[in-house]
Amino acid sequence: MNQLTSIIKSLIHKSGPITFAKFMELALYHPEYGYYSSGKARIGKKGDYYTSPCVHPAFGEILGRFISRAYETINAPNFKVIEMGAGKGYLALDILDSLKRNNHELYDKLNYLITEVGTPQREDWKITLKEHMHKIKRFDSLYDLERESIHGVFISNELVDSFPFHRAKFKDGKLLEIFVSLRNEEFIEILDEPSSNALKDYFDGYNLEFEDEQEVEINLHARKWLSEVSHILAKGFILTIDYGYLAPELYNPSRMRGTFMCYYKHTTNENPYIKIGEQDITAHVDFSNLIRVGQSFGLNTVKYTTQGQFLLDWGILDIVERYSGEEKNSDISSYRNRIAIKNLFLPEMMGDKFKILIEEKNIEHKDKTFYPESNVRISFQKSTDVYKEHPD
Repeated sequence: MNQLTSIIKSLIHKSGPITFAKFMELALYHPEYGYYSSGKARIGKKGDYYTSPCVHPAFGEILGRFISRAYETINAPNFKVIEMGAGKGYLALDILDSLKRNNHELYDKLNYLITEVGTPQREDWKITLKEHMHKIKRFDSLYDLERESIHGVFISNELVDSFPFHRAKFKDGKLLEIFVSLRNEEFIEILDEPSSNALKDYFDGYNLEFEDEQEVEINLHARKWLSEVSHILAKGFILTIDYGYLAPELYNPSRMRGTFMCYYKHTTNENPYIKIGEQDITAHVDFSNLIRVGQSFGLNTVKYTTQGQFLLDWGILDIVERYSGEEKNSDISSYRNRIAIKNLFLPEMMGDKFKILIEEKNIEHKDKTFYPESNVRISFQKSTDVYKEHPD
C-alpha cells in the first residue's frame, strides 16, 4: 500500500465516506503524492498519454495566429497571454517560437503568464522555456491575478478534464451521488443523497432524459474556474481546448457508465482505486455547461467547434503545404511532419476527439468578425494518408 492510499483510507476511517471528487482531488493533487503535484504526470511517448503539442509544433503555430488576431482586435498596450495548466511548457514554447518567428512586434510586447491548478508541479518548464524566460511570469493560481486586470487571451489545453468531478447515478428517477468508502480495507462505491444542492440543480434546463442506472460525471469545479477567469479578464478571449461534447451527446444513454477513464503508460482502465497517485483520472468535458456558465458571467460564445475544423479555419493546410513544398519534399522528415500535422486535424485522429470553445468579453460589435470562416471541410479515408477538401 503506497502512502497516498493510506492517507485516503485514514480520511475515510476518520470522517466516513468521501465524494469521488474528494478522492480524485487527493489522487491527483495531494501536495506530496498526487499524480500532478508530485511531478509523476508524464506526456508523450514515454508517458501516460499524448496531447496535441506533443504531436507537432504546428498546433502552437496555429494558436500563435489566433493570438495575433486577438492582439489586433483587442488593441491594448499591455496585451497578455495566460496559459492555465501549462505543465512543462511545451505549448508555450511552440506559441512563443512561432510568434518570435512570424510576429516579432507582438513577441516583443507580449507578456506570457503561466499558472498551474493545485500545488505547482516541478519546475521543468524553466528548462523547456529557457530561450523565452524574459517573456514568462509564473503564478501559482488565478487568485494571484488582479480582477479586471487582463487584456488578452486565456488558453487552456486539456485542463478542464482534470478538474475533480463528482459521480452520480440515476435510480428510479432520482439522482444519487457515488461516494467512496471502505469494506475490509478495500475501496468500495456506495450511493447516497447528493453532497450538494448544486448536483441536484446541475441538469436544470437541459431537457434530458436519463435511463435507470445511468451514471454521470458532474464537474462543479468548472464553474468556479470560469467564474474566476471571467472576473480577471477585462477584455479579450478565452480559448478552451479539451475532449468532450455538448450535453445531449455527452449524457446520451449510450454512455451508461459515464465517460471517466484512467490513463497509465498509454493504457486505459476504469478502476481509479489502483495505482493511486500514479495514474491520471479524467472525464469528458460538458461544453454546454461551460457555455451557460460563461453566459452567466458576461461571456459571449464566439465559436464551438472541433479541433480539426478550428485548425482548418486558422490555416493548418498552409503549414502542410509548406512542408510539401520544401526542396527536399521527398525527404522522410518532411513526410513525417506532414503525417504528424494531419493527425492533429483529421476526423478519425485527433480532429474530432477534441473540441474548442472560444468565448469573449467586451469585444466591440465591429470586431465580431474576429473568427475566420473557412470553406474547407475534411473527410478521411481509412487506412490511407488521404484527405479531401470539401467546400461548403
